[in-house]
Amino acid sequence: MTNRPILRRLKLRHVLLVVVLLAGIIPLAISSGMLIPQSRQVLQDAERENLIRRAADLSGDIDAYLGSVRQRLTQLGTSLLLAPGSPVPAERLREEWVNAYLQSFLRQSQELGMPLVALRVSDAQGEGPWLARTKLTDTELAPLKAALDQAWAGKRPAWRFLDRGQAQLPQVALAVPVAAAPEAPPQLVVEAFFDFQPLEALRGEAGQGVGAYLMTRDGKLLWWDYANRSMRDQLLKNTDQLQSFLAAPAAGMTQEYEMPAPGGAQEVLAQVSAVKESGWVLIVQKPLSSAFAAVDKMILNLVVASVLLVGFSFLAAFVAAQWVSKPIQRLTETAHEIAAGQFGGKVDLEGLSFEFADLADDFNQMSGHIGRYVQQLRHAAQVNRDLFIGSLRAFVAAIDAKDPYTRGHSERVAAVSKVIARALGLPEDVQHKIWIGALLHDVGKIGVEDQVLRKAGKLTDEEFEQMKAHTVIGADIMTQIEQLREMVPVIRSHHEAWNGRGYPDGLKGEQIPLHARIVGVADTFDAITTNRPYQKAYSLQFAVETITRLTGSRFDAKIVTAFLRAFEAGEVRAACEAVGGHFEDEQVRTPEPMRVAAAPR
Repeated sequence: MTNRPILRRLKLRHVLLVVVLLAGIIPLAISSGMLIPQSRQVLQDAERENLIRRAADLSGDIDAYLGSVRQRLTQLGTSLLLAPGSPVPAERLREEWVNAYLQSFLRQSQELGMPLVALRVSDAQGEGPWLARTKLTDTELAPLKAALDQAWAGKRPAWRFLDRGQAQLPQVALAVPVAAAPEAPPQLVVEAFFDFQPLEALRGEAGQGVGAYLMTRDGKLLWWDYANRSMRDQLLKNTDQLQSFLAAPAAGMTQEYEMPAPGGAQEVLAQVSAVKESGWVLIVQKPLSSAFAAVDKMILNLVVASVLLVGFSFLAAFVAAQWVSKPIQRLTETAHEIAAGQFGGKVDLEGLSFEFADLADDFNQMSGHIGRYVQQLRHAAQVNRDLFIGSLRAFVAAIDAKDPYTRGHSERVAAVSKVIARALGLPEDVQHKIWIGALLHDVGKIGVEDQVLRKAGKLTDEEFEQMKAHTVIGADIMTQIEQLREMVPVIRSHHEAWNGRGYPDGLKGEQIPLHARIVGVADTFDAITTNRPYQKAYSLQFAVETITRLTGSRFDAKIVTAFLRAFEAGEVRAACEAVGGHFEDEQVRTPEPMRVAAAPR
């Protein structure tokens, strides 16, 4: 037994040295003799597929970019036609708000990564507002006019391309006819002039020996990368090959062919993809010799790395054999202590021995125990949280059910409140607290008589006092629950007004808790946009206008600004619809602003 550690150490040293060397040398020898040719073929196929996929991706990016611009212009024109105002397009385009709306559209396009150089909306007589970031030259105005004329003549989107040479990105003029209804004749043409940014990626590909060309179906060259003139000239001279490319199906085509070159014919890989949006054709080609140069370099690097790895393996095996000569009894004892649940032990790694197998088993066992414990704790925490939230929702749903007109009101107010809190940049935990407070904001209605809640007409003074009492009743209820006391300010103060004319305490300005100010805006928005016994639902636009008008009197301007930002981004509507909300956007009614805005029940 006394000789056992010595024998074990000697055996490990020799075994480790031999195993590490064989593990490094044998696979390298096999790969050098058998696998390198196969790897070369696989890499070549991968390079070919990569070029094909890259070309298809580039054409897809171009198509998506053009389609996105067209859709935005269509939406702009539709918005102008459907907005309230004169039914005559020429008169509507002269209204003051149109210029501001177009400037906002131009600015938003810049922020969305679609910087427009110029924007114009024209009626059938060619008249309409015109915005441009810089003064356009006659060369730049020509494609705009041509696209406009074609759009009116063909009653469909028209594209014109302007190549500005190697130093600058090309530009595109797009004219989109817009009608108020799908089958109606066009009433406006929205036209944009913008830098064609997707071609910037093709310029980068050109630096890798790739030739890129954008052409029309009839063979007109719109743009090329200016980096491979010889490849361009040979392509244009080879009319049969070019016609084959232009006749390719819309889904795209891949071809390998021989192209004449000063040093002799060379094989070329070409990918042809259709730009469906504009009817153009994108051709990307690359000599196979250039495409596979990286493969040859990779193989050379692999051989050099293999040689270095053999030397490193020998050195590492020698050092490891010396280092693993010390026993690891302390390591094993500590592992057993940890596996038994005594986590205070410290592992002191002074060496390795054959007891490493026992150590691995114990560590695996310990890891399994800890993993199960942690999983159980997480599951229990999630169950408790779900139970808590579910109980709150059930309680709130029971209260909302007292009045069929407000069913789901608390869920919608909670959803909109969280969106506003997020727009204000509040932390996630604060957003969650605001959500819970909003969910419980009307809990005091449990103490309001049903005939008051459901009354269709105007409340009497006595009835209104009963209704106002729901804020105090709810606050008193929640004060009794330790975990929900943080929600009391929301429940009590969500009907307070910025000018101090709210209830129940007449708080003013910053005296009103932030959470209550947020819930107050969300509560009013839902009250305006849903059916109530005393009013029918108004449109989203009217609700936004009403809340905006009451900024500074009923609502905090900071909260309203965050609400408007979230509304314009579509987050408010999405949040309401996610919890079952439904809006009647097309509804147009004579508003009763003060009644709707001032006293949502």
